[in-house]
Amino acid sequence: MFLCILGAASAARAQQEHLYAVIDYMHIPDGKTQQDYIALEKLWQRLHQKAADAGICRAWYLNRVENGGRNDFVTIRVYDSLNKIADPWPESLTKGLFTSQEEAQMGQTEQVRNLTHSELWEVEASALSKLEGESQHYSSINFMKPTPGKTGDYYKMEKGLFSKIHKARVDAGQMDGWYFLSRMFPSGYDAEYDFITVDVYLDKAASQKQIDAKIFENALSKEELAKANTVQELRTVVRREIWHSVLRVTPSKK
Repeated sequence: MFLCILGAASAARAQQEHLYAVIDYMHIPDGKTQQDYIALEKLWQRLHQKAADAGICRAWYLNRVENGGRNDFVTIRVYDSLNKIADPWPESLTKGLFTSQEEAQMGQTEQVRNLTHSELWEVEASALSKLEGESQHYSSINFMKPTPGKTGDYYKMEKGLFSKIHKARVDAGQMDGWYFLSRMFPSGYDAEYDFITVDVYLDKAASQKQIDAKIFENALSKEELAKANTVQELRTVVRREIWHSVLRVTPSKK
């Protein structure tokens, strides 16, 4: 998030900032390999690093999608301003950054991968551990559709109750991070899903460990716990994906 997926979320939320994630799904066409694509992204990684160090982009991640159907990889660019998304790579960043041979390679981007679709998410809540900076993670991405007429109730439950539960799980070392995001684009009543939760673990084995019920009981009051148990009435998990970390960029330490 990301994660792994969105390591900048904690500090931003403390300052009441907004974080946005640009999600780009990629398909590797016939005749190209995952190795070809990753080699290409390693060139793009240099540009994303320059953007992060310039304060334009908060972070960038490349993840392999385990069960994404036609989608083989996903990239995540994290920003603290919608205006920065509009001009992510000004000319000042690219000047002299690549050799002529590397520029030729990057010019073949559309032949190496197909951008299947893009989305815009906003971080609504998060819980992170000290391991947020680790490069390798195993993340479960849950795509949620609220029950008609229950969107507000579902939103409040994730932010007010489940954020407490997942913070307790993170503090107990049962998971590395958790995120609650809303999908800004595409959107609409007929959209497949409107919200996303991300459960971040160090590896697959960690994700399969049994959840300690005492953590739930200690994190919430009896009334809150009873309310949390009704979450199935408020939303449907329409899809789950597993993301594996491949590459990442965060601002260089000075």
